[in-house]
Amino acid sequence: MFKNQVVVGSLYALCATVLWAGAFIIARLAVGEISPMTLGATRWGMALLILSTFMLPTVKKEWPIAKTFLPQIIAAALFGVAAYSPLSYFAAQTTSAINLSLISVTTPIFIVIIAAGMGQKQSINTWAGCIVALLGSFYLVSGGNIDKILGMQFAAGDILMLAAAVGFAIYSLILKKTPEGLSGGTIMYLMSFFAVLMLIPCVIWESTQPSMVFNMNGIVLLSITFSAICSSIIAWWTWNIGLKKAGPELCGMIYYSLPLWGGVFAYIFLGEQMTSVHYISGALIIGGIVWASRGAKKAPVEIEATPNET
Repeated sequence: MFKNQVVVGSLYALCATVLWAGAFIIARLAVGEISPMTLGATRWGMALLILSTFMLPTVKKEWPIAKTFLPQIIAAALFGVAAYSPLSYFAAQTTSAINLSLISVTTPIFIVIIAAGMGQKQSINTWAGCIVALLGSFYLVSGGNIDKILGMQFAAGDILMLAAAVGFAIYSLILKKTPEGLSGGTIMYLMSFFAVLMLIPCVIWESTQPSMVFNMNGIVLLSITFSAICSSIIAWWTWNIGLKKAGPELCGMIYYSLPLWGGVFAYIFLGEQMTSVHYISGALIIGGIVWASRGAKKAPVEIEATPNET
């Protein structure tokens, strides 16, 4: 339908962002029912089991190529998946929710900064769009009250959340270029495998804590299932495709819309009110994405199609 690979990649990245926003809403319903790192490990464990039902033949076939890219896949699993939940969990112990929100949406600008530091020239439109979208995200999570941002007090948890944001930026850049003949499905499978291995020690530690909780009920089952299928397999798969087709910088701009989608879903499913703050921030975020896309160029390498890609 679309011949422009930047447009196609942007749509894939948008799909991932929408699914992640939806996962946050469902996760909020499960608060107090399952501990965060246990949820992270179970969702990726279920994702790995699902992928195993149809990806093993492809992984075996592509293993000679995959093993040459294994260090990057392991790094992606560490920075983009396994480290994020523990870092954000520990960060939440010593800092405020608004600090966590503000820092988490800085990932896209770190993508641009790190890419520039690696010698990848960024256009003026990319920088300008990035800043505008960042301001829109800040305006949204602060509820339109600039004093909240100006009056922020930083704690040790902010450094941990900053590390999580930088980690996701590194992940996005690592998977920008992959070897020819290595499909997105194989990368997804191996990344899930190593992420589960890395999360097991976190779950073991969490199980020793007094705050540990795991109530297997309908809400928890829904949260695990949705997270495994939608926000793990589908979202990360489409995000990786977006990285290849549109590039990490433009995908990062689209990631700015995550809190905006979160607000829309909260309005639809949780009955939370939409205010002028949402409309103003939405205009800034979308405007920044459009502005940044004017400097985007077609990615030179396209991800190999897999049986589940549409």
